[in-house]
Amino acid sequence: MSADDPEVTTVTSKGQITIPSRLRDRFDLERGTKLMVVPTDYGLVLKKIDLPSVAEFQERVAERADDTELSLDDVTELVHDARDADE
Repeated sequence: MSADDPEVTTVTSKGQITIPSRLRDRFDLERGTKLMVVPTDYGLVLKKIDLPSVAEFQERVAERADDTELSLDDVTELVHDARDADE
């Protein structure tokens, strides 16, 4: 089977699918990896979302601290609120 051969999977009663292990390995998909589902005229596209670690995020916030009036606690609260809304 070539690297570009399609794989078949099944949608469960809960709307879940299993991504074949060959593709999980190829695209470095581990438990907890976030995927964006994009509807197109041709079907659905899955796109891996690479989120920064907490430390990377805090560093980015610190770099921009002089450009905003929000404190690190304000930003942390906004992040937690956004994550809670996604669940």
